[in-house]
Amino acid sequence: MNNHDSLGIGTALELFPEQIKNSFSQAVNCKLKIEYYDAVVVSGMGGSSNAGKIIAGLYEDTLQVPLIVQNDYGLPAWVNKDTLVVANTYSGNTEETLSGLEEAKKVGAKVLGITTGGKAAEMIKSGEIQGCIIDPKDTNPPGYPKSGLGVSFGALLGVLVRVGVLGTTQNELFSSLNELSEIRKSWGVKEVAKNLYGYLPVLFGGSPFVGALNAGRNAICEIGRTYTQFYDFPEVNHVLIEALGKPLVAREKNRYLFFESKFNHERVKLRYKITKQIFDKQGLIYSVYQLQAGKALGQALEIAHYGAWLGYHLSMLENTDPGPEPWILELKSKLS
Repeated sequence: MNNHDSLGIGTALELFPEQIKNSFSQAVNCKLKIEYYDAVVVSGMGGSSNAGKIIAGLYEDTLQVPLIVQNDYGLPAWVNKDTLVVANTYSGNTEETLSGLEEAKKVGAKVLGITTGGKAAEMIKSGEIQGCIIDPKDTNPPGYPKSGLGVSFGALLGVLVRVGVLGTTQNELFSSLNELSEIRKSWGVKEVAKNLYGYLPVLFGGSPFVGALNAGRNAICEIGRTYTQFYDFPEVNHVLIEALGKPLVAREKNRYLFFESKFNHERVKLRYKITKQIFDKQGLIYSVYQLQAGKALGQALEIAHYGAWLGYHLSMLENTDPGPEPWILELKSKLS
């Protein structure tokens, strides 16, 4: 274990593929019975919502019903008895997600809970709601949601497969995870972290990976404690292209990272090329990471995992421990 990593965040990141395999295998075998739904709402915060965002973006072209992610208290007004509400909460005590769960019960929506414990687990055990209680086993030593994205993702994916929202097979998933384990051996993330160190990272990506890009950004913020932004193509060309020079501190301190994929729209690929040419003319510093996985599923996980390792290496460069969360603890203490 690294001397600056007291809780084993790096160990948890190494176990990311195993997190997904373990939680997916449990979730896809949960005893759940949902007969009909015309829309799906995944209620969650942080890593639990990142799992939903990755899935929503990745499968947007194949989903037969709308799927949205709720990052807030309560639920959208249109949720009704034909809506499937999935309360995805790693701890089981996330207050925003629990409020959405209660709202779902009030309007008679179909409710599923996914958790490792807490109040949500108690509701599942008592039969108050259907759901799946996941045992991370030894795949997330710190026990923090920020180091357990694989637990949340695998569990949510498994539940959505179980109730028929998605048709992803275990072989497809496990094959992508095995490929990811090979890709990360030589993907150069440590060198990119050195390039970003001391600067403000700005990440770029496009469909179907906007949710994965969000997850990667969040991991850099939480694990690397580094202020990070992300923008998606082609929308970024309608927002940021004229806003790269002012204030001067942004020009001097921002560094850009393009995640490029063979699965991006052909016009988006052209937009990447032209945007980089404009960056060159303006003297802006950027890096490019070409996603390597053969399937879109693998590339989505590649982006999210790459971001987590970027955060970890940035923390190491700062000689700071990526584990403790003093400001989150203060926030929770005051909220309670």
